[in-house]
Amino acid sequence: MQGQPGLVQCPPPNVVVPMGLPAGLAYLASLDEIKVHQILELAEVLIGWERNNKYDICNGADQKFMFAKEDTDCCTRQFCGVMRPFVMNVTDNNQQTLMTLHRPFRCQGSIFWCCCLQEMEIQSPPGVIQGKVKEIWTCCVPKYKVYDAQNHCVFTIVGDCCYCKCCTDVLFKVFEGDSENMEEGQIIKHWGGCRELFGGANDFSIKFPANMDLMKKVLLFGATFLIDFNYFEYRGNQ
Repeated sequence: MQGQPGLVQCPPPNVVVPMGLPAGLAYLASLDEIKVHQILELAEVLIGWERNNKYDICNGADQKFMFAKEDTDCCTRQFCGVMRPFVMNVTDNNQQTLMTLHRPFRCQGSIFWCCCLQEMEIQSPPGVIQGKVKEIWTCCVPKYKVYDAQNHCVFTIVGDCCYCKCCTDVLFKVFEGDSENMEEGQIIKHWGGCRELFGGANDFSIKFPANMDLMKKVLLFGATFLIDFNYFEYRGNQ
């Protein structure tokens, strides 16, 4: 159901959310695609002043059903840039918190890079760990493992060897489990045109089977933000 154009007000009927998860995640259970649209921050583009990232989370028809906002203090944003630790709060359209994403500080681009791989924790509801995303060291391609609360590997994510393409989309393939045999979904970084050329904002699509387990969808959604910060976040103040 929809209360106003482009805004989903409530989940579809007959969707059961697993015990312990926020009821607001019900809408996610029926989707086969999530779109993540970063909101353009002119201060970053014009003067390089790093601000908390904000994202509209939409279904395949671009109807917003969640909102994500970073919560990081000013000094950390300016001095740590894209390497900064952060907490990302994800809320529904009624401003009820559904999940939080916690990324600790890890160095990037140093001679010890293979010892400082990036990771992120996914909590839903806040305070209850549902899984983690961990970067895997490789020579040339981006690679991640996604783990559930029992530390079982549920996804392996593998990106293109050239992820800084211009004027084209960048594909990250999502494979089931700990191998790269069965593709189960995709994370697509879309080319953003002029606003991307000026370092403004990024857009992603996350595609998966509609009948995928709800918690797996939550984990895959969370992994997208770590990929964004690692490869595509604006570096104007670096």
